[in-house]
Amino acid sequence: MAFNTSPLRDITDEDIETYRRDGAVCLRKVLSQDWVKALEPIARDVIVDKKDVGLLPTIPGRYMARCIPEYRRLVFEGPVAEAAGRVMQSKEIRFFFDEFFAKPPQSDAATLWHCDRMAFPVEGFMVPSLWIPLTPIVEENCLEVLAGTQHDDVPYWLFSPNARKMIKPDDRVPHPDIESRRGEEGLRFLKWEMDPGDMLIVHPWALHYSAGNPTDDWRVAVSIRVFGDDIRWAPRPDCLNIAGVSFDEMLDGEKPEGPLFPLLWSEDGRSEDDSEYPRGFATRWSGRAMGDVNEYETFKRMKEKEDANLLSDRRTAPAD
Repeated sequence: MAFNTSPLRDITDEDIETYRRDGAVCLRKVLSQDWVKALEPIARDVIVDKKDVGLLPTIPGRYMARCIPEYRRLVFEGPVAEAAGRVMQSKEIRFFFDEFFAKPPQSDAATLWHCDRMAFPVEGFMVPSLWIPLTPIVEENCLEVLAGTQHDDVPYWLFSPNARKMIKPDDRVPHPDIESRRGEEGLRFLKWEMDPGDMLIVHPWALHYSAGNPTDDWRVAVSIRVFGDDIRWAPRPDCLNIAGVSFDEMLDGEKPEGPLFPLLWSEDGRSEDDSEYPRGFATRWSGRAMGDVNEYETFKRMKEKEDANLLSDRRTAPAD
């Protein structure tokens, strides 16, 4: 089986309707096993063995396409952009960034219920997470989605590194305590068993969650973020920083374009290659910082602190 450039099976009307209704859809067999065999060992090198491949010390699980040829090839030549475009009914798909999500064996660390809407300096609906497992997924360690929450127009306060330095504005509410609502009539909690090469598409407004990992192996997934037709710049100080582009360059209402946001797929067959996309970063770091590159435990502790701050903020917020 070769490295496929289109999904191994057609995107159906049912897939499109499921995503529209639920805010998430599980697509089976998007990537061939050749992709998985190429990507999974590298992910283990970076996450488990802490191999230094030049990723940023501050965010050691992000921007792999800048430093790792196999992940760069996945972004520019793989089938994920087409799959996203067809599910979202977007005529174009542009690259945003990629990142690892991993949990060690027998871990009880959970990521709190949240949505990604306010994390990004854009407005629009077409900036999903394309979540691709590189190891077998059981329901207990799968990403979980609360169906239909993509329809809730709530600008939740997400504790990004920038937001942690700010006072929460009065018009931004903490994320809801979804765990206490399990079993509530009318709520549908979605999770899946998945094989490596399957792909979840999760709407940026959909509330989602990740429990621990009860298996004896690492749970490893790569998430690729893309922009569809309706995305426009809308920078705010609480958003995530994006390597290589400042808020000054994010012009309100303009479509993200240029070398950092290349066209990966279009309905009419147009795309851009990787010749202008950066290799590496526009900064250097000391040997001391280099010692922390790709330290997964450091990254995990940073995330746990972020989640703890989010939970603390939610508990001290006034009741609705």
